[in-house]
Amino acid sequence: MDDYYAALELNKNASLDEIRKSFRTLALKYHPDKNKDEGSKEKFMKIVEAYEVLSDANGKKNYDESITIKKNKPKYDFAWTPSADFERVYSYWRIKNTYVGGGIWDIGEKASKAMWKATIILLASLASMALIILFLP
Repeated sequence: MDDYYAALELNKNASLDEIRKSFRTLALKYHPDKNKDEGSKEKFMKIVEAYEVLSDANGKKNYDESITIKKNKPKYDFAWTPSADFERVYSYWRIKNTYVGGGIWDIGEKASKAMWKATIILLASLASMALIILFLP
């Protein structure tokens, strides 16, 4: 049986918010669309599997009981299979924009610098226009 807490790099007392944050961080890091390293797809699938079990209250409870009561002998079958719409549900874009954070304000550093430059240019242009209007006879 896989250690889902280790897959998400969490301790066994992790809250649902910590599970979501860790999932998002690791899923974006190892997503096959972003990370082309060998083994990243398998790592990503383990992260998704761990998230699906631990983010569900009943799944987490059953998993915790199985590792506490019967070491390495699951109380129920943990045979996980991805959902039929796996590619859509766990697309890189959806993970980035849905799970904890993300959205319009979660952009990369390069895009952030470009936005600052554009903002400064816009403000300088507006200031120049204001000066021209004020000092024209």
